[in-house]
Amino acid sequence: MILKRDLLGALALLAALVATASAEYALARAAGYGQWVAGCIPAALDVYALRAFSVKRDVPAVVVALITTNALAHLVSSHLVPVSVPLVVAVSAIAPLVLWRVKALSAPVSAPEPAPVSVEPERATGPVQRPTAIPAPASEAQPDELLPKARAFAAEVHSATGKAPSLRALQAHLSIGQARAQRIRTQLA
Repeated sequence: MILKRDLLGALALLAALVATASAEYALARAAGYGQWVAGCIPAALDVYALRAFSVKRDVPAVVVALITTNALAHLVSSHLVPVSVPLVVAVSAIAPLVLWRVKALSAPVSAPEPAPVSVEPERATGPVQRPTAIPAPASEAQPDELLPKARAFAAEVHSATGKAPSLRALQAHLSIGQARAQRIRTQLA
């Protein structure tokens, strides 16, 4: 819990949330929200802020949202900005936007999909120079010890689908990484 780890940090966070909440509440009231429903605007923004801070994502966006709503609230209360249609629309958009972002923050972050790997070897138009760090082609390298298991799996997949197994299917079936699956797939050809 945050209180056990950092009492001063928790107090500063609580004070900041109360200070921003009062301005956000005033802005919602100025935009036409009722007395009780207006409290949902600061509550939604504060929950969004706490979620963003806890998962360490969306932090700049939530800080900008808090600063903007507070600035607008103070500008409206000091009569420097009139309550207008765009302002009411902007305040009305807060709850749906917070709903969307909090839902997005509750989803796990997934790694981007790797680019597909070509099955066909590329044909060189000129002399090929191989760096010494790259392993020799399958014809020169020793066959992988999983090659018999991979051949059986490839035959099974081919009989079911008429296609060779994908690189991901090989990785999953053989419990190996992408580089090794690529080498095995080359040896299968």
